[in-house]
Amino acid sequence: MKTYYAIWNDNEHRFSRPIPYDYTFPIEFPNIMLRAKSLEEAKAKIEKINNKAKGIDRFDFKSKGVL
Repeated sequence: MKTYYAIWNDNEHRFSRPIPYDYTFPIEFPNIMLRAKSLEEAKAKIEKINNKAKGIDRFDFKSKGVL
């Protein structure tokens, strides 16, 4: 498993494409980290999160079951 991160894009109300994370800097809210076997799997997870996130405020992601 590898660790990826994605940056929240306020203008588009969605996360950017996942990027491999090397632990050299902190990830701060509302950006996220996720574990996946490959970049393709990470992209699929981000797309699934983005689809669920439509119309939901990023502060409600956890309570609404998006993450």
